[in-house]
Amino acid sequence: MLARATEWVVTGEGNSPLDSLVEQLWRTPVSSGAARVVVDALPDERWQDAETYWLLPSLARPSLLIPRGTPVVTSASLRSYRTLRPPKVQFLRNALGLVARSGLPPSLHRVSVQKPVGAPAGGGPSTLPLEAVTRVLGQQHLYAAIGIRLGDNRKPTLQLFDDGGRPAGYAKLAWNETSRDFILTETAALAALEGSAGPTRSPRLLGTGSRDGFPFLITEPLPGNVRAVRGRVARPTPEELFSLCPVTRTDHIPATGHFQELSRRLRKLPDAGEHRLRVAAQEAEGLIRARNARVPVAQRWHGDLVPWNTAREPSGALWCWDWESAEPDAVAGLDALHWTISVRREAGTGTMAGNLTAALADSAGYLAAAGLPASAHGDVAAVYALVVAERAWTLAANNGGWSSSWISQEDLLELLRTAVAHLL
Repeated sequence: MLARATEWVVTGEGNSPLDSLVEQLWRTPVSSGAARVVVDALPDERWQDAETYWLLPSLARPSLLIPRGTPVVTSASLRSYRTLRPPKVQFLRNALGLVARSGLPPSLHRVSVQKPVGAPAGGGPSTLPLEAVTRVLGQQHLYAAIGIRLGDNRKPTLQLFDDGGRPAGYAKLAWNETSRDFILTETAALAALEGSAGPTRSPRLLGTGSRDGFPFLITEPLPGNVRAVRGRVARPTPEELFSLCPVTRTDHIPATGHFQELSRRLRKLPDAGEHRLRVAAQEAEGLIRARNARVPVAQRWHGDLVPWNTAREPSGALWCWDWESAEPDAVAGLDALHWTISVRREAGTGTMAGNLTAALADSAGYLAAAGLPASAHGDVAAVYALVVAERAWTLAANNGGWSSSWISQEDLLELLRTAVAHLL
């Protein structure tokens, strides 16, 4: 591989995906001069590597950093958990992993996180996130594969490996106020679940910490042989779906803790061009309150139970992770509806509004298992529509607008109108 004649120092102040990652992950050490992030670094006697990565798939479309460790470590970071990904990605990662195992570079570009030569180890602004995570786990040294996230809900994630290429954990780090709330929510949920020994399992919480005043969490690695819940891998059964979110009582929807908090968050959202959205949300909320349906209530709902947050072992054991949207005391059936509508959305079957009606039929068996009467199916759909609207609106407000939102205001309006139609 030929060396580049120039290097690119990524400051975190530009508009590139790598600038976004630097802002999320290395903002304080970079801005203080305690570290720098360089693409294809040239020799410089003033700086020394603290962490080095291969950049994939390309400089034009960066989405992943994998560790430039030994061939064993680099290969493992590519091939581990590849069965959680779509077939094309599985093939590419396996092929690149074999290339790396042979000692050849899997990429044309390197990313180096460097510290000044002679800088003291650890402490203050010079502490790198990987150092902080490694210290919490009581390890001497760990490597990380790092996803480059660009959506409104972006936050850095580190898939951790030891010197032998064995998975050592999974770290998720907050970097702003929005992600702080998500990390704290997930930490509390994982602490309450304690992994679970029932039909559905959740990774145990290995540790927590903070850096730059923002929290992070570390969970145990998943079993290495899990497969994504797609295709021929069986979807969750009703027993599995409700095992971590059991039905604990019956009550009227407006009296549930989740609905009360949802209503409070909707009222607090700013109105900067969202007047029609507010009117539609108020209409749906008002009808839910007027109907006052009595429903089974779950101890909690996962909040984002989807195929890409679940996997099965060959034994059939189901694993479920990513609890950052979990909330207590919620209408039973929300997770089932979210699962079925997400399956349809991933398959590209139509709009959110169109999928809502179809997903109600898809989830009928789950809703019956929860004890939800058919007369209240529309109420659950309306609560779900309000959840989608509140989440998208909140992220748009926190990110300065709707330009990068996964759903438009018009689509949300259509979703809320469809939900209201189920109540009339």
